[in-house]
Formats: sequence, C-alpha cells, structure tokens
Amino acid sequence: MNNFIQKSLYIAIFFFGINTASQAQAQTDLKNSILFLAIDDWAEVYINGEMVFNKMASSGHLASEVEFDLNPFIKGKQDPIVEIRLINAVCATCEAGNGWIIEFEVFQNGESVDYIIEEGDSMGGDTVFTISYEWGYI
Repeated sequence: MNNFIQKSLYIAIFFFGINTASQAQAQTDLKNSILFLAIDDWAEVYINGEMVFNKMASSGHLASEVEFDLNPFIKGKQDPIVEIRLINAVCATCEAGNGWIIEFEVFQNGESVDYIIEEGDSMGGDTVFTISYEWGYI
C-alpha cells in the first residue's frame, strides 16, 4: 500500500509540473500589441528609446487596421517603456492648418488595457502626439 501511495504522489507531482509549465508558456504567448485603427500621417513605436516600428498612412488614411506585435521586442526586458508617437506631415498647400488623427488600442497579456483617439490641427512637420507606457504597469 505504501508503494501505491508513493507512485500516486509521483504521478500527481509530474502532472502538476506539466500543467504549471504549460500555463507559464501560455502566459508568455499572450498578445502584447498595438492595434492602429487610424493614423494621419505616420506613427512610430519605440521600446526603451529604440524605434521598432513605423507606419505611414496613404493620403492620411489607413487602408485597414494595422496590428503591431510587441512580443518579440519586449521579451526578456524588465518593465520596458513603450512609446507611441504620431508625426503630422507638412502640408505645403494648407493655409490655415493641417488636421491629424491617431486611434489605437493597446493589448497587454491578451487584454485590452487602453484605447486612445486623439485629433488636432497643426501646420505639420513635427510630432503632434506622444504617449508612453511602462509595460507591466498599465
């Protein structure tokens, strides 16, 4: 009987270990991304000050949503800073202003943690919107 209990205990520990390992793997595979819904004129994403993504909209409009996967860039980093910038291009023919918009959703560990829509007007040629996230503390 004692041998049966010992074998049962080993089996239980083995399956617990497999379950724990698969849950840890699933946690690292969860979606960490930025889903861009609107960009006018171009967006850039920086991780710890290094540009890792940029996207320009054709004529100020995205043809479709653009999702940027952060996982390869944040993997192994302790609390990385993720910064999103929008640059409004110069409009040589604009007399009064040059409208801009950015709309995006932020996903951390598979959950939507922020949704932003900002718009404004400027003559262009500079950064018109910036937001930073300390990843892991959103």
